[in-house]
Amino acid sequence: MYAAVSDAGRAARGARAVDLLIAATACAAGLPLCTRNPDDFAGLDGIVDVIAV
Repeated sequence: MYAAVSDAGRAARGARAVDLLIAATACAAGLPLCTRNPDDFAGLDGIVDVIAV
């Protein structure tokens, strides 16, 4: 997760670290990530399925 976000040119520290933990949990469980803030998960395309609600 960290590498994907860094490669996308986004900071992967601070408040974003919590978003990465959420994304990693969804990825490990094989579940989509449903969020009201899909922009928080930009750069994770192909790793986790982000669904805007």
